[in-house]
Amino acid sequence: MNLLYEDLGYFDLTTHGLGIGEKQATMSFAPKGEVILCGVDEVLKVMRELNIEHKFHKRDGDCVEGKEIILECKGDAASLHKAWKISQNIFEYMSGIATYTNSLVVKAREINPKISVATTRKNFPGSKELMLKSVMAGGGVIHRMGLYDSILVFEQHLNFFNTKEELESAFTKLKYEFLEKKIAVEVEDYKDACYFASLGADILQCEKMEYATLKKCVTLKEHYPHLLLSATGGIHESNIEEFAKCGVDFIVTSSPYHAKPLDIKVTIKESL
Repeated sequence: MNLLYEDLGYFDLTTHGLGIGEKQATMSFAPKGEVILCGVDEVLKVMRELNIEHKFHKRDGDCVEGKEIILECKGDAASLHKAWKISQNIFEYMSGIATYTNSLVVKAREINPKISVATTRKNFPGSKELMLKSVMAGGGVIHRMGLYDSILVFEQHLNFFNTKEELESAFTKLKYEFLEKKIAVEVEDYKDACYFASLGADILQCEKMEYATLKKCVTLKEHYPHLLLSATGGIHESNIEEFAKCGVDFIVTSSPYHAKPLDIKVTIKESL
């Protein structure tokens, strides 16, 4: 994906029309408020592609205070204006996700220091790499990158089995065919949680459960010590602490993908 060309196209009509393209200038980036920074690798590619002299003062995952300089650049005005907005957008969107994710992690770990906050594969199509990198910069982990990296049984899979015997045979085959993989099953109530725990599920993904039901499902760990449980569905910044209190091993959420971009101020000045 050529992020630069997406914005640049063939010409920068404004800079060309004003006749300022050959003037030498400086450009700097700084957040207006505190952020968890993300987007350094992507902006670095932009700088290199345009042969802009640059110096990064921060790395992905750094906590950056308001007005702290992230990046300083030198070059001709034409190149700096080409790099300006795409670089700003990268920093603002990716840092927004990283900062929001970090807030979730901090809130959850104040309750349970060992809990993980993981994100789903419900990212905006075409943006997976950028979104996942942002989540990781914020201290989150990846629940599923796609269909290829993990096994998760949904109701949509179970609908293809007409009898319990047929399902149990297929489930046993699945476990032995993929011995190195943990088998996760999405469950919506305590009855299903008990059933799939008894079949040998490694992970129960508890979907949109009420707190009391979720806490009851956690008690299954007493009978199945290997069992891991996650809470998922509708979890965000304002309620994650409640879910962390119930004893699940990790929390699965898509909410970081909807995080608001954060303001990164860009200053461009002619070199005197």
